[in-house]
Amino acid sequence: MATWQLGPFDNDDAVEWCAALEAIAPDRRTELVRRSLDAAVSADHALTSGEAARAVAAAATVLQSITGAPVSDSAYAPRFLLGRRDIQVSASLRDLATRALDAMLADGSAWRLRWADDVEEEDALTVIEELRADLASTEIP
Repeated sequence: MATWQLGPFDNDDAVEWCAALEAIAPDRRTELVRRSLDAAVSADHALTSGEAARAVAAAATVLQSITGAPVSDSAYAPRFLLGRRDIQVSASLRDLATRALDAMLADGSAWRLRWADDVEEEDALTVIEELRADLASTEIP
C-alpha cells in the first residue's frame, strides 16, 4: 500500500476504492461499502493492506454519510457524496464498520503488524481509534 499520509483516503488503495465508488451507479454504492467492510471482518488476522485501506475508506464514508460532513481534508475523499443519500446507513452498517476497524486494531492483525515499529505507528493507530470512536458514538438520523 503506497501511503502518503495517515488519513483514511491518503493511500493508493483508498483512492482507487473511492474512484470505483464514484463510478458505479448510486443505487449500488451501499453494497460496495458493505462488501469492503465485510471483507475486513471476514479476513480476521489475514487482512491484507489493500483490504484494510478499502475498509478504512468505507468506514470513513459511512461516518461521512451519517454526519453529512467530510471526515478528511484529502482531495481524494468522496466529497461527491455530500448532500446525497447514496449510502443508506443503518445501524447494522455502522456496526459492521466498527467491527471492520476492530479487526484492524486487533493484536496480531496484518494491518497492525504492517505498522509495527514504524515511526508513525502510534499516529496510524490513533487515526483508526478515533474513526472507530466517532462511528460508535454517532447516532443515525
